Amino acid sequence: MVATRAGRVKAWCSTAGWGLARWQRCLAALLTAVLFWPQSSVDADIGVDPSWEAAVALARIHHLAWGPEIVFTYGPLAFLQNTGYYSTQQAVLATFYQVGVIAALFLGVAAALRRRYPATTSLVGAFVTTGTTAILLGPMYPEVVVLAAFAWASLLLLQNDLKRSTAFITSVALAAVGGFELLVKFNTGPVIAFIALAASILRDWRAVGRHCATVTAFGASIPIWWLLAGQRLGNLPVWLRYSGQIVSGYIHAQAVPIPLDAAGAALLTVAWLVVVCAMLVRGGRVIPRNYAMLVAVTSVLIAKSAFGRYDTNHFSALLGLMVIAVAITPLYGILRPRFEIAVVVILVVFLIGTLVIEQRPLAVLQAPVRSVDRLATVAFPGRAAAHIRQSKARQRGHYGIPERFVKTIGSAAVHVDPDETSVVWAYDFAWRPAPVFQTYSAYTPTLDKLNSETLAAGPQFVLSRQSPTSPAVGINGRLGVQENPLYSRTLLCDFTVDGVENHWELLARSQPHCGPLALLSEVVVREGNPVAVPAPSGPHTAVLVGIDLDRTIVDRLFMGSLVPLTTYTVALDGVSYRLTAGNAAEPFLVNTPDSVTATNLEIHSHTIGVGRSRSLGQHNPTARLRFYEMRISR
Repeated sequence: MVATRAGRVKAWCSTAGWGLARWQRCLAALLTAVLFWPQSSVDADIGVDPSWEAAVALARIHHLAWGPEIVFTYGPLAFLQNTGYYSTQQAVLATFYQVGVIAALFLGVAAALRRRYPATTSLVGAFVTTGTTAILLGPMYPEVVVLAAFAWASLLLLQNDLKRSTAFITSVALAAVGGFELLVKFNTGPVIAFIALAASILRDWRAVGRHCATVTAFGASIPIWWLLAGQRLGNLPVWLRYSGQIVSGYIHAQAVPIPLDAAGAALLTVAWLVVVCAMLVRGGRVIPRNYAMLVAVTSVLIAKSAFGRYDTNHFSALLGLMVIAVAITPLYGILRPRFEIAVVVILVVFLIGTLVIEQRPLAVLQAPVRSVDRLATVAFPGRAAAHIRQSKARQRGHYGIPERFVKTIGSAAVHVDPDETSVVWAYDFAWRPAPVFQTYSAYTPTLDKLNSETLAAGPQFVLSRQSPTSPAVGINGRLGVQENPLYSRTLLCDFTVDGVENHWELLARSQPHCGPLALLSEVVVREGNPVAVPAPSGPHTAVLVGIDLDRTIVDRLFMGSLVPLTTYTVALDGVSYRLTAGNAAEPFLVNTPDSVTATNLEIHSHTIGVGRSRSLGQHNPTARLRFYEMRISR
């Protein structure tokens, strides 16, 4: 009976005309978006990621200039990917963007499937593929746009009879989307533009006009969307330069050594590359080799990000690409049956594992209800305002900033350190941040200097969330005072502690009260052996150290450039911390005076050494340590 019903369904899908009309496809796309709309609660949350989401929304609310006043790996349109409500306008615009992203993925997959299947069957396949991908990636909308771009670009290579005008419009449109997405999430824009250009070249390398138009569309769309986002055109080069610094620094500073439990992911990736190679070698007329090249290029681009900072979220983007490619590619017969079965089994296991680990099934059940609530905000904006009021009250109850601090700050400009930017939104503070507002992202000397100089001439107060450990430790076990050496010195030298209460510190601007750095000594450390930190000469002095690393070729390749397998560490009194290598040469605090006791600046080290988190067969690193002393006036 089951077989009979399945046969009837199959026959209906093959003969039904649903999906031939454009309005039918658009309606199906909208329904798919509503059913599988990946989103967390519309009530703004707290934590590291929700705080930067709050920051990109606050940048629009406070009319900050991207580049000079705020810098991140996202841009002035980043608020569109927020699922939480931070303002009524943001909630409405984000609703249109997010529905559009899922619908675009559905339509791209449906168009690719329509090449081989009847209209209704292609819509069913697109429904399943889009739903699986949306559930996998969750609210990672920029990455979903990359996958949608791949689906649309594949049409240029899977259809030999495609009109030249259609190929031209598709390439140019995808490149323009890349320019838009650059202002949402910096690193996804170039990837989309590269996919568009690669598809154009692979279709016909002699179509130079189309290639040039693709590149021009990408370049032209960036300033257009920049101006539409309310930004000054003159700030665009500044933002591009500083955001490029964050992305380049991210490769080394944020890359997490691939853990042992990533062996399965690596196995699946290798198996997928074998499948792609089989497409190239055995695909022939069934699978065009230029399409197989596009799959290979896209796989490499996404795999680099997936393993650069490995976790299930980052790897899910590569899984999503596999799902889409398998759906739109006629793979049967190009591999041996046993290998095909093995690849499918491994892929299914990872899909299920990712869904379980990230608790995505619960999100699937909640998606339709949340989608209706989101869509209701378009018709009734007051609903968003009510959510915002409730979220702010809930966050204030959680943060519990002392009332004295709130009154002291008043309407004065404040910067929040190191990353709890949500408090600005919850308490309606006047926000004037250090440009790299989540200070752990100031990976390079240029960014550290930018934050330091802005802070020196910027806000009246710095509100800091007290670290539960001393010395303060940031994300990935990084030493707080080391990841931003100049910024930390500015906090010490241009601010005084106004109070420490209920896990919060309030620093108030004062006259600069630090002298110049005076060199104490230099010493070379080898084989991981620690050396003594010079004692301060008086109660009102700080001791600092700069580390000149002797980097080997293995270090350069396997600390993020090629594959992240290890990282530098700095050991203080026998406790290891991750070393932000890009800022290691700038002297950082290792001994501070009593004036910053019980704050995130407090540190009292007696020994220091340099090592690696994991040995790759080489000796412990060699480094030259430069110790300095800095006098601090009372």
